[in-house]
Parts: sequence; structure tokens; C-alpha cells
Amino acid sequence: MKYRLRFLCVLCVLCLLCGGCRAEKTMQKFTASFYDAFDTVITVIGYAPDQAAFDAAYGHAKDMFMHYHRIYDGYKAYEGVHNLYYVNKNAATGPVEAEPELIDLLLYMKDLQPRLLGRVNVAMGAVLSYWHECREAGEALPEERLLKAYSNHVNFDDVIINQEAGTIYFADPHLSLDLGAVAKGYATEIVASWLLTSGMTSYIISAGGNVRCGEKPLDGRARWGVGIQDPEDALFSNSIKDVVYLTDMSVVTSGDYQRYYVVDGVRYHHIIDPDTLFPSAYMRQVTVVTKDSGYADALSTMLFLLPYEEGRAFVDSQPDIEAYWVLNDGTVEYTDGLAPILRSQGGSAIN
Repeated sequence: MKYRLRFLCVLCVLCLLCGGCRAEKTMQKFTASFYDAFDTVITVIGYAPDQAAFDAAYGHAKDMFMHYHRIYDGYKAYEGVHNLYYVNKNAATGPVEAEPELIDLLLYMKDLQPRLLGRVNVAMGAVLSYWHECREAGEALPEERLLKAYSNHVNFDDVIINQEAGTIYFADPHLSLDLGAVAKGYATEIVASWLLTSGMTSYIISAGGNVRCGEKPLDGRARWGVGIQDPEDALFSNSIKDVVYLTDMSVVTSGDYQRYYVVDGVRYHHIIDPDTLFPSAYMRQVTVVTKDSGYADALSTMLFLLPYEEGRAFVDSQPDIEAYWVLNDGTVEYTDGLAPILRSQGGSAIN
């Protein structure tokens, strides 16, 4: 996949420092965070020769995240930016100009979406927007008759993209796009790709439930340690279910505990099953490990919306994808290829 680099809510990242390890003389570890993009805290940890070098790399990474946040934002307009919000508001009247980065992501999903077993559909914006309004109000569930009405306007084929002209048109005037299942991971991968060219190649990015690792940490460890959050305690603490050790990979988690509201004592989260039009109830969370963060983001949503057995069969049939499930009864399942790099199974950051 080609990424365009036009602009030159929480999975815990554990910096599990091994005892007695020292950073290389010319490199030091630095950390910085911000909360302005994609509605989550984004943290960058990296090894650089000095504070100024880290600040330069981190500053540009932050600018890139903000740039892509503005383009993929479906809730707010920005002056001079033909972003997702602008397209959703205007594309039903005729072809409208869209930012090239938005077109790139939609073309990526045109290719990817048919491989996601019908679970992930970025054209479900009308349904998801209605759920969002109800969550924001926090008082009642969506009316089923309205959900069903909105679900008649979710055909991604009705999104007509003219890449040469740089325009998007909705053949269905009631259609709306929602990029929540992929935009953050897609942007994270773009930033990660830039960092590899920046000179700060040893880094880890944590963007809510999306983590992307670069080259190994420069303190004697062979791998970064990324914590898989315990969904049982996620509302009250950052307790860890397990740790996965890796380099140059992505770890993305989807779960039922980050965005939700309560109606009549029942918690309703934000990941909506396209068949029932209600929150999925197959599991508490699923974590995907693969290289590309955008792909991992979409896969984690897909697997969360599938029964464990179906999701496991899919992952086992695919190369270079591993997964870790926490089921409703607290049972943990994981793929065979993940076991050697899990802390609970003897995995280590050292070798």
C-alpha cells in the first residue's frame, strides 16, 4: 500500500526495562504525549541523541497526526479543508472536492473491505451517527425502526470516487461515511513510516488502542513490551492481562469498555454489529498483531464482530496475523504464533 506523505481511548505501552540494561552512549530515551488528535492520548517514545533531536521528530509526528485528524474528522469542519465532515455534508448534491489523503483512505477501504467478511463497512455512517447521538444524550437506546431505515443506506458502492478529478459523490443521498474502524490506525502507520526515515528509527507510538513499534529499543532489549489491557479492570485501572514482545509490528485492540453508555443498567458500547444494528456481544476484547497498523485496526473491529470460532478460523488461514481474545467469561484464547512472544508463555524482551 502506498501512503501519501503530503505533510512534511487505552492500550498500555509498557517500557519494561530489563535490570542492569543501559542505553547506548549516543542515544537516550525520550517520551512526549498530546491529546488533540483522534480523541485519544497519543504518546511517542523514542531514542535520540539529544532532546532537540527527539523534539524535532516528535513535533513533526504530532503535526502529521493533527493533519490527518482534521482530514478524517467526521464531526467538525476546518477552514480550507475538504475533510470527511465536508464530504458527508455535501457529496449527495454532486461530486465535491475531497482531500487526496481522504480519497487515498477510501480507495484503500474499497480494496480491503470485501476481505473483511462483511463485518466492517465505512459506509455505515448513518447507523453509527444515530448511535453516537444517543450515546451523547445518554438517556435512551436508538429506535429500532430508525436503525433499520438508516441501514438501507449503507452501500459502499454508492460512494463514487473520481481519483483523477479529486472528487467524491454519493449516489445515495442518505448515505454517510464513518472511518472510525480504520482512520487512527491508518494515520499511525503513515506517521510510523515517516519516523523510519527521520533518523529516530527506534520508537513506539501509542494511540489509544493502537500501538506501532519501530526498531528495537536501544537499551539492551531485543523487543518492545506492549501490554494487553485487562477488560475487567479497564474502567478503573490500567491493569494488564498479558504482554506481547515485538519489534516493527502493530498491536491493535478493540473492546467493549472504552466508549459506551448505560441505559437501564445495561452498558452499550460503540462497536455495532452490521446484522443486528446493536453492539456486538461475542467477547470483551480482541487484540491483533500484524505489521500494518491500518490493517490491524480494521481487523480488530472485524474480529470483535465475529464469534470466536469464526474469527480464529480466519486468522489461522491468513499469513502474518496473530490474535488474542478475551471472551465474555474471561477465557483467554490466542493463536499459536503469538504464544512464543507472550509474557504468560515465557516470552521476553531480552532475546
